[in-house]
Amino acid sequence: MNKSKGGAVWGQPLAICGAIIAIIAALWGIKRTIAGDDMKEARDREIEYQRIQTRELGKYLADKFAGSKVVVMVDPMLRFDMYGAPIQREDPILEGLKQGLANKLTIVSEISPKMPVKEKKEPVAGPDGEMMPMDDMMEPMEMWFTAEKLAEILPAKDSYDIFITLIGIPSTGNVLSVMKSMAGKKIVLVGGDTMTMAKLFAAGDKQASIAPVAVAAVTYNPKAIYDDKPIPKNAKEAFDKRYLLITPENFQTVKTEHSNLFAM
Repeated sequence: MNKSKGGAVWGQPLAICGAIIAIIAALWGIKRTIAGDDMKEARDREIEYQRIQTRELGKYLADKFAGSKVVVMVDPMLRFDMYGAPIQREDPILEGLKQGLANKLTIVSEISPKMPVKEKKEPVAGPDGEMMPMDDMMEPMEMWFTAEKLAEILPAKDSYDIFITLIGIPSTGNVLSVMKSMAGKKIVLVGGDTMTMAKLFAAGDKQASIAPVAVAAVTYNPKAIYDDKPIPKNAKEAFDKRYLLITPENFQTVKTEHSNLFAM
């Protein structure tokens, strides 16, 4: 269990839930490919499910907090390569969120933590004289995304009402300090560590003087169904097949129904 300098547990490695889901999806994909399932169809289906999770979240926020100003923290790995060069990659999670918000909330800025930059290595000659690229691998985000990196990119407190993070919040560094700098603001979490979600929702408005207040979160549904069937046409049915929408009103119910989801 990771602890911040302030002594409170605020997060665990962000990759755990994502890795589990990725493994399940990968194994399912291998099974279906062997069985002759069309890979493009499967890819398109999974990408649409990513949009669905934040599209439904966006609709909820649009109904509940219309007129609010929003900051969205996005995945830097979809915007920069490991050498710091700008890139453009598909971001269905952000796309789905914007579709759900439908301009009822104003996104004042999209921010992302600065990744460590790798130095590009020169190719080396292989055994037959061919030139072989020497590429590094980027470390998992939880290894370098610290509270200090979040503090570096936070906009002025009076410039937004809601902070939406699509990559969770850091678990290392002086997390209590950066949380205090967001005190009283609303926070929305997509994915990431469910124990952090539980801590924020359990505290509720009582911690508004020292930390942001959780107003919504999306996480995986422990009873999720992964199959090759077409996505249900009913938006809520499609969402419920894979995800859970957590709010202050249903947190205790979700916690009771899925007792292991928020286990400390």
